[in-house]
Amino acid sequence: HLADTVDLIVHPAALVNHVLSYDQLFGPNVLGTAELIRLAVTSRIKQFNYLSTVTVVLGNAAAADETADIRTTSPTRDLDGDRYADGYAASKWAGEVLLREAHETFGLPVAVFRSNLILAHPHYRGQLNIPDVFTRLLLSLLATGLAPATFYARGTGDGRGHFDALPVDFTARAVTALGDDAREGHRTYNVVNPHEDGISLDTVVDWLVAAGHPLARVQEHTEWTERFGTALRALPDGLKQHSLLPLLHAFAEPLELLAGSALPADRFRAAVRAAALDPENDIPRLSPDLITKYAADLRAHRLI
Repeated sequence: HLADTVDLIVHPAALVNHVLSYDQLFGPNVLGTAELIRLAVTSRIKQFNYLSTVTVVLGNAAAADETADIRTTSPTRDLDGDRYADGYAASKWAGEVLLREAHETFGLPVAVFRSNLILAHPHYRGQLNIPDVFTRLLLSLLATGLAPATFYARGTGDGRGHFDALPVDFTARAVTALGDDAREGHRTYNVVNPHEDGISLDTVVDWLVAAGHPLARVQEHTEWTERFGTALRALPDGLKQHSLLPLLHAFAEPLELLAGSALPADRFRAAVRAAALDPENDIPRLSPDLITKYAADLRAHRLI
């Protein structure tokens, strides 16, 4: 019945885990996508919207082009690498490759949305993605009271970093509107925050301090990671399991300082503006209200 009547498949489902290997993620993320492609080409051809991730193309300028064919620009994937979230990135890369093949073979209309970090809803109280890396980071900063003087490598660029993330309500509106419009062909959108606005993780700490949360800044990054890790390991077990401890290695070195997004977003930005998805008719910027809401929601969950 579904194969006969459905005309659009929106596929955001995945096991989002930055620690597990490709082999461990293959079943839910790759086979799951293949099974939905089978549904998409059975009985009638259905539109297919796929939520991918920017990690598929990070470090590969040719593949990051929104008009490029992932099979040409990234024909193979190293499964033995030890970079952060390698297994997850490879599983989403495989989904993109499968969808390119399905488009070419069956004429499947495809819209791929490569999202970076998706943040909580700015209005619905208490609705947090507690296991994700950003929520874990904020919880851990607030629970330990320790922040680095800067999250970024010193002496690079003009010192104005950028945190590339978008709230879930805007991301959902974008996927809904732009995906529904993709009724033929194959389109890829880099769903990123491209503003060169100087709003970085350091700004997030500033906003928390301004809201009255006591955070001591540690000047040397190595000293911060050591003190931070020690403080996280000393947390009560119920709090420790929601902390950044399992992902602390992602912050072991200062982050690269970028003025805007690492990926181009010309096609995505033009489509957002054409669809008038936001009151400002543009991709939204990160706001202090959302960050202070995170803190209030963590308190409502009794996590801080």
